[in-house]
Amino acid sequence: MNTFIYRSKFPLSKETLFKFHESPIGFETLVGGSKGIKVIKPPRSLRVGEEVILKVTILPFWKKIWIAKHTTYNKNNFFQDDQIKGPFLKFQHTHHFIDDKQDKGFSILSDEVQINYYLWPISRIFLFPILFLMFRKRHKLTANYFGVKESLILCRYS
Repeated sequence: MNTFIYRSKFPLSKETLFKFHESPIGFETLVGGSKGIKVIKPPRSLRVGEEVILKVTILPFWKKIWIAKHTTYNKNNFFQDDQIKGPFLKFQHTHHFIDDKQDKGFSILSDEVQINYYLWPISRIFLFPILFLMFRKRHKLTANYFGVKESLILCRYS
């Protein structure tokens, strides 16, 4: 198992970024409009125990129910959701909101996914571009919502 990390810098406070993720418009912006994803049950909040149910298209002829539950919450700092049922053997997604100590008024959004999939040494190769494109889009949508530009800091497995 590995951790995929996608980290961007935003000219916004971490509180502003967290508030966006916490609001219904945040979920709608990041997930609601994605191709191949049908929202069956959106979360009411980011609080521990909240559940999200999605129907995701893996291939045109293969759809899978994905259930995730929020398991950790620390306002303005991080929250975590774990796959309960879905396409992966493990998918634990932690959203970190970090003050940028070098640039006042800037913050860092770090998406960290502990992931495991069938035939991991091989599947990690084809999953990397999928994860990269997904998180690049999510960070870009977040920036677009605020009318700012994000800048990529890091994207890799650790």
